[in-house]
Amino acid sequence: MWAEVKRIIKRSDNFIVTTHVYPDGDAIGSALALAQILRDLGKKVLVVNQHPVPQMYKFLDPNNKVRVWNGALARRVKKSDVIFVVDVSSFDRLGEVGSAVKESRAKTICIDHHKTNDRFAEINIIEDRSASTGELIYSLGKSLQVTISRRIANALFTAIATDTGWFRFSNTSALVLERASELAAMGAKADRLYESIYENMAWPRMALLERILSTLHAECDGKIACMHATKQMFAETGASSEDTEGFIDFPRSLRDVQIIIFLREIDGKVKVSMRSKSGGPAVDKIAKALGGGGHRRAAGILLRCPLDEAEKAVVKAASSLFPDCH
Repeated sequence: MWAEVKRIIKRSDNFIVTTHVYPDGDAIGSALALAQILRDLGKKVLVVNQHPVPQMYKFLDPNNKVRVWNGALARRVKKSDVIFVVDVSSFDRLGEVGSAVKESRAKTICIDHHKTNDRFAEINIIEDRSASTGELIYSLGKSLQVTISRRIANALFTAIATDTGWFRFSNTSALVLERASELAAMGAKADRLYESIYENMAWPRMALLERILSTLHAECDGKIACMHATKQMFAETGASSEDTEGFIDFPRSLRDVQIIIFLREIDGKVKVSMRSKSGGPAVDKIAKALGGGGHRRAAGILLRCPLDEAEKAVVKAASSLFPDCH
């Protein structure tokens, strides 16, 4: 699987690593781990994303090596030898970084685990049986015979743990647990990582959560839980869109809920995240029908319409998956 990628890495010097807009734990962990693997091979690497590292994952990048996109970085991107795009299923998920990637003559390599990946890169390593992109980066690192340092292990453990709901979701396979165990043996500290991510909430984020949960309501006889965040909520609390990371998991504790829908007003658009509990319908079908993508149990859409219209459209699509919905 990695033979061609390894040949390209060996003969190249300058690399760009990037991931999707509003990056989550898998995106950040995978990008930082890959960047460090390449640096350990003596390569020059720049990690550049459309949006900054969310506060809850800042501990993975203590030296602020991840650069937030600006026009001055375009030249560096265009002159690179290889551009790795990780945890990205479609080109438009790169934001403005994508324009520079398109104009670059660099070899593009996509490493991803989304079933809906549209294979936009020159080389596409897509493994939808993997629970996270972090697992694939770990596989590449081992194939390159790079020593997995504690820094890399922490980044990869974060990627795998966050995309499996800290090993609670149905994508937590025996292989996932085996890889997590190996990373723990290499220095990843599960308790410290969990505390850094989930037990380090600032007051503005808590205030935002309070407002968002006040919008939580049931649809389809309680089978669907829906909530939203408005731009006014962000302004009132001083929190940002990145502070909503993980909020979608709160309604999972509701007994009858099978699908969770979370909508956010961001940059004049509505970002929709969806989750399906074990035994529930596949939410990637909803996402694909509305121009998004993702997995059976986790998917997303970016809609350009008012929040109330977006909510009606997504709830209607989700409700259609339940024949007895009233």
